[in-house]
Amino acid sequence: MEEITIETVLQYFLTQGPFAALFVWLLIYVMKANQEREMRLQNLLEKFSEKYDDVIDELKDIKDRLPPR
Repeated sequence: MEEITIETVLQYFLTQGPFAALFVWLLIYVMKANQEREMRLQNLLEKFSEKYDDVIDELKDIKDRLPPR
């Protein structure tokens, strides 16, 4: 079994460190981008909801104007 020394541990972190830092940066970047996208989608859904309510109200008005069957 290979003896674990400070030098081997240090060498491991030096070789894996840039990839770990890149992964953490990419994870944070993606999380922020997703949060911004979700906020935009939420605003868009609110606008569609308002328009949907307007359309439903107009349809009810038209239905009330039509003679009963």
